[in-house]
Amino acid sequence: MLNTAEAGPAVELERTTFRRHTGTYQVADDTTAMDFSIPGARLETTNVTEPGGSSGVVRVTRISNGPGITDYVTHEKEFTYSTYGIHVGQDDRLTFFGEGQRISVHLIDCRENSPNLGEEITIEMAVSPHRVLIIPKGVAHTLDGLGGVVTRDEPVWYADQNPDWEPDNDLVSFLRTAENAPVVRINRHELPVSAHMLVSKMSQRTNSQTQGAYAARFRVSIGGKTTYATIRPAWRAAARGADENPMVSRNNFVLTGPESFTVVPSTDSCTSDVLEMQLDGQDGRFVRHEYSRRRLTWLAGSTDARIELVTADGDHSVIELGDPTIGVRVPPGTWYRVTGSGRIWLRSEMELLDLSPAWSLEHPLGRDIVTADPSETGPSRREQETDRYLPGSAFHALARMEAKAISLTH
Repeated sequence: MLNTAEAGPAVELERTTFRRHTGTYQVADDTTAMDFSIPGARLETTNVTEPGGSSGVVRVTRISNGPGITDYVTHEKEFTYSTYGIHVGQDDRLTFFGEGQRISVHLIDCRENSPNLGEEITIEMAVSPHRVLIIPKGVAHTLDGLGGVVTRDEPVWYADQNPDWEPDNDLVSFLRTAENAPVVRINRHELPVSAHMLVSKMSQRTNSQTQGAYAARFRVSIGGKTTYATIRPAWRAAARGADENPMVSRNNFVLTGPESFTVVPSTDSCTSDVLEMQLDGQDGRFVRHEYSRRRLTWLAGSTDARIELVTADGDHSVIELGDPTIGVRVPPGTWYRVTGSGRIWLRSEMELLDLSPAWSLEHPLGRDIVTADPSETGPSRREQETDRYLPGSAFHALARMEAKAISLTH
């Protein structure tokens, strides 16, 4: 519905630019870095490792250099965009995960005073975890071919006094069929990392309480004045009953389609990795993490997938995967394995046990994994009331340091 009560401040005048398509870029499958004619639009190499081993994880995509916030958008099989969207206070940093689908990205420079104002380009490329597409603020974008694809966004946020900016919804939309595109003023002041984390935590809280549809803002004329009005679709997530398994809980999300979701962080660190797993259809070895708690969310891929956990009493609990709106908590010392068939992508959020005063030496981060055959597992470690975890800001800083170190080895 059109909610004029949410209309923003009046815009000084109706500012539009005629769209002119200037070229199509074909990105080779092995290309991970590339610049485009619209200034600031480019591809950069991501931080990917291939751990090997017998756990089924074939690839880990860690955060790239930047503020380190990770949001995810899942796309149902028939997903399409009917509009362009412009962020005036956000650079998008997008990595695409899927079965090698080919996607088309359409960009229009809508930044006032830009020498490329109105320039439109198309980028055609295969989905790949090895590259991140950077779309600067003020550049309109829409995409084709996203069915079954997961997009991770590591946004960079900016603030300013700006009549085009609405902090609660930094998205100016217009129809793909429009001949002209809006001209917008972009924010100038990049937020510090601490402010990025604050904004992400605010998003967590909002989306944990109201899991409705994501709204879009359109420029409209009301009473002879040009202003912004909000349109919010009537999509609603399917209701879930109470989960009998205490390890399962609802994620923080908002709908971007009838069965498509923007999934925001669950932990105070506001960051995560993406695990790509090849399930071989056979039961494999169990894994446990001695000093970290994990939260795993199925994002895309085969729905013949499940997590099997061993309780502290030695019982086995099986949780079906295939729903990005739920997360599975794996406490430290808990034996688990992912079984099924096909390829899947999981969001992996982590919290580190505070091992003070062992921190004065060296935390075994990345070296706390133990594997075992099913006959060797025994009961899992029981959670302790005395378990304490590092503050999210501390783990966030460690993750950003790790990302920088990995990028230096490329």
